[in-house]
Amino acid sequence: MAITNTDALAMALGAVAVVVSGFVLAYSAWGGIAFLVAGALALSIAPLRARLPAAGPAVLLAFFVLCSVGTAGFLVGFGVFDSPEIDHDAEATLHDAGTDSATVVLTGTVRNVGDGPAEAVSVSVTLYDADGDTLADETVRLRAVRPGTRQQFFVRFGPDEALSAFAASEVDVSVDP
Repeated sequence: MAITNTDALAMALGAVAVVVSGFVLAYSAWGGIAFLVAGALALSIAPLRARLPAAGPAVLLAFFVLCSVGTAGFLVGFGVFDSPEIDHDAEATLHDAGTDSATVVLTGTVRNVGDGPAEAVSVSVTLYDADGDTLADETVRLRAVRPGTRQQFFVRFGPDEALSAFAASEVDVSVDP
């Protein structure tokens, strides 16, 4: 049986899939294997069609399904769907209350409990007095926080006698896109 244009195209695509499988294997075992099997299947289309003439459409369908599975494996393995999730804790302390040198120091830790890196983390701190009025606010930007790691931060307010009225703090941590 002669090789048709469709067979030649399928074999060329199969060769590309085999080459791509090596790259995909670096990120995803099942994605790379799917590309390898798809490539081997497409490369064998001519002998398959010689034994079973109706095999052509089934081989092409299987090739595209396996390539789709391989692409999904690559995207998952490469981390396209990974996202950071930041957890934090913080504690504020008032120093030199009732003087012109009153300061509030807030120390804390952010933890990335997600599965993707947090590239731009912002920590916004607001200080309040006993009536809930804002005394001061500040935003600190942290360097990237990789998955499973933690990073400490601190913010110093003052000196300012008005900080002697400090009663509570609010910390908001966000990951900027």
